[in-house]
Amino acid sequence: MDYVIIGGDARLTWLARLLAKRGAAVAALGGEGTPPDADVLSRAGAVVTNCPPKLSDTSISFEALLSKLPEEARVYACGPKHPACDRRVIDLWADEALLMENATLTAEGAVAAAMRASDRALRDLRCLVIGWGRVGRALTELLVGMGAKTTVASRGESGRNRATERGAEAVPTDELARVLPECDLVFNTAPSAVLDAGRLERVGGDTLLIDLASPPYGIDLSAAWAMGLRAWREPALPGRCCPRSAAEALLRSIDRHERGEGRD
Repeated sequence: MDYVIIGGDARLTWLARLLAKRGAAVAALGGEGTPPDADVLSRAGAVVTNCPPKLSDTSISFEALLSKLPEEARVYACGPKHPACDRRVIDLWADEALLMENATLTAEGAVAAAMRASDRALRDLRCLVIGWGRVGRALTELLVGMGAKTTVASRGESGRNRATERGAEAVPTDELARVLPECDLVFNTAPSAVLDAGRLERVGGDTLLIDLASPPYGIDLSAAWAMGLRAWREPALPGRCCPRSAAEALLRSIDRHERGEGRD
């Protein structure tokens, strides 16, 4: 067995299809309609899994997964949290090219979610992007390219400078209370409490608030809902909104590793 794919999300389903199209022998565990026959792990040449790995409605621990694999098998781990406890484990989230592709896909998914929720064109909205990480950068470039009036809030001066170079306005994060009343659409990418109850009081009643951050998130949704604001989270956008593209990005990362690129 060349590859065993563990997980039932659409991205990994597409990855299994793409590998099979190349002629690889592929088994999927935990996918829709797939029985959790973990015995196939003993014949795996490589495993691709989310962390923690999922088998149907139950979980298998990372350590249990490793114990079932041949000594020469490779484990491609997707996600920022897994134990780096075995030489066979390849952390795909250490691949900067993959992270940048995922950021671009996340930005596209975030804009699609905003467009579904709004009755106005992006070019007519005043947009705010909080944070200048990978997703913040990709989102800013996309919004500016689509003609949206965009402001970036970043703690660092370097991030603000890069934002203005890309055609956005920029403010320090501690000035959010000043700019929030002017915004129609807010994307948060910062995994810290940047939009607490105090700052949310400055948000207009028609403003859309979308949290793209990882835990502990950045928008106090309970406070926002208590104020009657439209606020929600959009997690794992690449796998939900464009799973085939997300799978293709994963496959390019696996290929880079198997060609030996980026190894010490």
